[in-house]
Amino acid sequence: MTALLDTPGPALSRKERAAKTVNGALRGGVLAGGVAAIAWLLAVALSTTVFFVLIIGTVLALIYTVVAGDKARMGLWGLLAIAWALVIAERWVVNDNGGIIVAGAAWIGVVRGARRGGIAKKSMILLLYPLISLAIVIAADTSVADPWGVSWLWVAAVLGPVLGAQTLLKAREQPPSDSLSPGTAARS
Repeated sequence: MTALLDTPGPALSRKERAAKTVNGALRGGVLAGGVAAIAWLLAVALSTTVFFVLIIGTVLALIYTVVAGDKARMGLWGLLAIAWALVIAERWVVNDNGGIIVAGAAWIGVVRGARRGGIAKKSMILLLYPLISLAIVIAADTSVADPWGVSWLWVAAVLGPVLGAQTLLKAREQPPSDSLSPGTAARS
């Protein structure tokens, strides 16, 4: 009975195996990129909320210092300075680098998806394709963080080639051969 269950299915052609790998890579890249984009949006929203609360806290600390006079605790200003430093650092890291963060997550998803899709070990080196885009950006003497002013171009540089490979490997739909052509219908 187990011999019947372990029978391998029909052998896939090279093109079918490649299509399976590319589909897995694209699915993994889009899923990881989507999750990272949603997380980035939530982080930006949280950052904006914290920024607003920190402005209110600074105004309240100012009022407290004026009202309390000599009795005001200066440790409050130290805490506010640390909070402002953290908010400014967070805004620099998250807001300014959203495209790079999402592109990095998408690339990790592409690699994981390709591995789950059955990429051959000798073909793993091909997953370093974003380095070609990096070389173009460096050769063009533009910012790596914001190539041509938009960090979100890195997402296209990661997912674009995989989408192109999927388009090339997609089997074309053939119309059924038993359908009547327009010339045969006119003769009857």
